[in-house]
Amino acid sequence: MTKITDPEQAARRARVIASDLTMYPDIQEKIARGIKNDNLFDVIDGIWNEALTYMRQYVDEDMLENTNVLEKAFIDGVFANCGHIDSHIW
Repeated sequence: MTKITDPEQAARRARVIASDLTMYPDIQEKIARGIKNDNLFDVIDGIWNEALTYMRQYVDEDMLENTNVLEKAFIDGVFANCGHIDSHIW
């Protein structure tokens, strides 16, 4: 399989992966808890590593190292929808 080298295709793949991994209620609860307790990145470490593993299956490694497509997908698709969660971090 040829890996994705196009930035737009990589961004689409990242959005799908982020969305798929965070659609489950238990993961949504982890994200909410991480935001409330200001330890979000500790809480999602396993989810992040799983997303990165999936990205490496589909996207060229050079693209992953030199862009922030996965980070942007998480921010835009996951964290941006969490503004309703009570937290002192916002």
